[in-house]
Amino acid sequence: MEILSGTILHDLPPEADMPQAVALFTESIRKCYEAHGWEKDMARQPENRLTASLVVYAAHRREVWQIGDCSCRFNGKTYSNPKPTDHVLATVRGDVLRYLLKKGHSTASLQADDLGRQWIWPYLKDQCGFQNSDEAGLFGYAVIDGFPVDLSLVRVFPLPPDTRELVLASDGYPVVRDTLDASERELSRLLATDPLCIAECPSTKGLKPGNRSFDDRSYLRIAFS
Repeated sequence: MEILSGTILHDLPPEADMPQAVALFTESIRKCYEAHGWEKDMARQPENRLTASLVVYAAHRREVWQIGDCSCRFNGKTYSNPKPTDHVLATVRGDVLRYLLKKGHSTASLQADDLGRQWIWPYLKDQCGFQNSDEAGLFGYAVIDGFPVDLSLVRVFPLPPDTRELVLASDGYPVVRDTLDASERELSRLLATDPLCIAECPSTKGLKPGNRSFDDRSYLRIAFS
């Protein structure tokens, strides 16, 4: 996050297009690997890479670039971009937890010790092999990790001229609304009714005791004059 934030603030030309930006982001991570002698290890073990999903608003072009599993919302519609493997693994985790609930485990005990996540953990790690991979097939997905990105997997949204507001959000908001307050209320409702995150918005992890949510969250709302 710090590397890419610095790249956007100090190195990304305002007029850059999406391919130029992705190349610059990738190179900034690559330079970190080279500085530490990590290139070979990162090529062999993608689960160790510095990896980021981004959603970027390019003001000069009035475009939104969606790289990885962040969301954007404008003109009453949300556009998300989940990893293909997340649906599969969230479904498996949900099935495991529902089975355990039927066998007498409590919701609280499974929040404290998520046996469903333990079940899918090896596959969560292995799915990193599908990121920026030429051989991933239908499970392939794009992220910024210092390796070449398949630009066909990067979504570009030109903003219509009548767009008045734009929301950019991380996947810690399973439902993105037009305001932060409304998004937080929806998140609170989901967590209150389904703290394991296996029903309305299945996830690969749930709400742990002592945490305020199941995942980190970022929300940015931009108004256009």
